[in-house]
Amino acid sequence: MSTVNWSEHLDEYCERGSAAFWAEPVNAVSNLAFVVAAFALWRILRPYRRAPADVGPYRRVPADIGLLAPFMALIGIGSFAFHTLATRWSQALDVAPITLFVLFYLGCFLRRFYGLAWQRCVLGVAGFVVFSAVFGVLVGGLIPNRSGMYIPVLLLMTGLAVTLRGSREAGRAAQWRQFAAAAVVFAVALSARTVDEEICGAFPLGTHFLWHTLDGVLVFLVSRALVRRWRYLVDRDRLAASAP
Repeated sequence: MSTVNWSEHLDEYCERGSAAFWAEPVNAVSNLAFVVAAFALWRILRPYRRAPADVGPYRRVPADIGLLAPFMALIGIGSFAFHTLATRWSQALDVAPITLFVLFYLGCFLRRFYGLAWQRCVLGVAGFVVFSAVFGVLVGGLIPNRSGMYIPVLLLMTGLAVTLRGSREAGRAAQWRQFAAAAVVFAVALSARTVDEEICGAFPLGTHFLWHTLDGVLVFLVSRALVRRWRYLVDRDRLAASAP
C-alpha cells in the first residue's frame, strides 16, 4: 500500500517554471483578492460589531455571519501557501478552506434565506457533498486541470439564483440578481482555471490568476448577499415588534 509523499513538489500551473518559492508570483499575489474581499466585508459589518446588542437599527453580528470574512481570508492564505511552496501538504491548505467555505456558506444560506433548523441545514449540506462526490466520480475526470470538482458549485450557484428568482417572498426574490451575477463571475473564473495549461504555449503566464481574482469577487458578492438577508430579517422583526 503506497503512502502519500506530503513533501512532493507539484507543478500544476502554467506560470510555474521551477520548484522555487517565488516561481508563481502572479498566481501568489492574486490571492490578495480574497484578503481585499474579507476586508470589504469586515468594513460592512463594522458598525454592527461596535453597537450594543439590539440597540436601534443595530444588532450584534451573529456567529455565522461573523465567520464569513475570516473564512475568505483563509482561502487567500491557503492558496498563497500552495502557489509558493507547491507541495502536496500545501495543496491541502489550498483546497480545505475553499471546501469549508462552500459547505459553511450553503448551511448559512439555508438557515438565513429559508429559516431551516440547523439540523436540516446540515442535511442539505450533506446532500450537496454526496452529489459533488458522485459528480466527481462520473464526470469530474473529463474536465481538464481538476476543474470538474468545481462544476457542482457552479450548478449550486445557478440553482440558488433560479430558486430565489421564483420565490414569492419579496425579501428573497430581491437577492436573485446577486446570485445570478455571482454565478456568471464563477463561470468565467472556472473557465480561466480550466484553460490555464492549455494556453501555455501562447501565453506562458497562464490564466490561473484570473481564477483567484474573480473568485475574490465571487465570495464577496455571495457574502454581502447573506449580510443583506440578515439585515432584512432584523429590520423586519424590529418593525413587526414596534407595530401596534
